[in-house]
Amino acid sequence: MKDTPSGLIAVERTVRVLKAIDGTADGDLPHLAEVARRAALNEATTLRYLTTLAGLGFVEKVDGRRYRLGWEVLRLGQRARLDQVPSGAIRPVMQELVAEYNETVNFAVRRDDAVVLIEVVEPNRAVKKVSDIGQVDSWHATALGKALMSTLPDDAWRQLLGSEPLERFTPRTLTRLDEVAEEIAQARIDGFAIDHEEADEDLTCIAAAIPEPSGGPADYALSISFLTHRLDAETIGQVGARLRAAADDIAARLH
Repeated sequence: MKDTPSGLIAVERTVRVLKAIDGTADGDLPHLAEVARRAALNEATTLRYLTTLAGLGFVEKVDGRRYRLGWEVLRLGQRARLDQVPSGAIRPVMQELVAEYNETVNFAVRRDDAVVLIEVVEPNRAVKKVSDIGQVDSWHATALGKALMSTLPDDAWRQLLGSEPLERFTPRTLTRLDEVAEEIAQARIDGFAIDHEEADEDLTCIAAAIPEPSGGPADYALSISFLTHRLDAETIGQVGARLRAAADDIAARLH
């Protein structure tokens, strides 16, 4: 190690600290001493690295003494994952949907305990849903989250949501697990999920998971975001069926 340039030593230590935070087997967020032990560094050195990484957005401090990976790690990770998912397999289908409905179309990935947007195609209209790549969506209050959960075993999605009451975003947000269970059961029947102004007022979203060849849990989902007044019950069913077909199309392109 004595011949290693100091800059490379710093890089190696940075990686060790990040891996130490990410590597807690039981899912509990590590405190300073645990990060130092896992990174094989003393606590004073570890704290300096944690402080710098937190300032850059790569680490977050929780409850004043525990650490988790920050937004920048998530953003870069999703950017890398997007590079692994051919844009040419996704955007043509999304653009077709925008041309048909003149509404915002979103493509999301399931990353551990987060639903993250990795592709967005917006229409040319003044009033529309504005979404950002890297945006993290709620599991229980969004159509994307429900669509992805509908492909998971019941114990898995319940573990994702945790205990009641679930976070409320609008007066229509579902905050009880039994309410969410009904939505997931319906999504499994229909092949698509809906959020009725549950994440944002005056916004109704419809989503379908991208099926996996194995029939297992889906990694991706596709959605369209409508201003609520532009929809009725018949239109929702038609859009849901169209999204199912579009999800199948993307699955064929990806696999």
